[in-house]
Amino acid sequence: MRQLKNDTKLSNQIYHTDSKFGPVRVYQNEDYRWLTFNNDPQLDVTFQGVMSKARPELLYVPIYQSMLLFLLAPVSELRILNLGLGTAAIERALKHIESSRRNLIDTFESVEINPDVISIAKQFFKLPSDHTVHLQCAKQFISQCTHQYDLIYIDIFSGEHHQTFIQSESFWHAINRCIDKSGQVIINLNPKTGQELQTTLVLLRHYFNCIALIEFNEYKNIVLILSNLSLKHITVEAIQASTVMQSIAPNLHSNINTIYHIEAV
Repeated sequence: MRQLKNDTKLSNQIYHTDSKFGPVRVYQNEDYRWLTFNNDPQLDVTFQGVMSKARPELLYVPIYQSMLLFLLAPVSELRILNLGLGTAAIERALKHIESSRRNLIDTFESVEINPDVISIAKQFFKLPSDHTVHLQCAKQFISQCTHQYDLIYIDIFSGEHHQTFIQSESFWHAINRCIDKSGQVIINLNPKTGQELQTTLVLLRHYFNCIALIEFNEYKNIVLILSNLSLKHITVEAIQASTVMQSIAPNLHSNINTIYHIEAV
């Protein structure tokens, strides 16, 4: 990742636009293509997503690899919602996995507020052509949701900052209404302080009995997996032993620092 930061420079910029939500920039080097919302490449760069040009179906960043840990348990006919499109990493990965597991996905749709991000995902990041993307605010979409999902991804950033509604009771009440009773909600989170994380966990415990918190060795972000069913089967040892995870993310287990479990007694 350090090399990509060094390579985030004007000579490697292949696309830019100043959308109504802020600057959007696409860069590439020989091996990777990536998206940032930074206006000045000389400032500290925050990556919104990275894609291998040779193997676009693979998830490059351990944070996103861990968002596939639902595959540790037998699953089929999944109804999936992704709030926040970014570089369509999850969309590409699941499309590839589905090609060898026919009954894995029933429905899969994404929500993205920025039309420029949708356009870029199609043009530069191989968003599957048959994938449904709703051009809408995630909060508005989920408040009007009439379907239930087995998996809901929440990956909503503007630079390093979350949208404020992530901390709102009304948002989580709507999420709770839209998730199946045996489903999982998976969040990419970047808490700035321990107090912010604690406040978030207290809020989430109002809606979910079980939380798995994943910390990584080289990333500030954490991933939270939420469910009303036990998540204690999600361990570093299980990830390392899983033939599925070894095939799609062989180094994930070594990139995880700790997995904490918070579950109702």
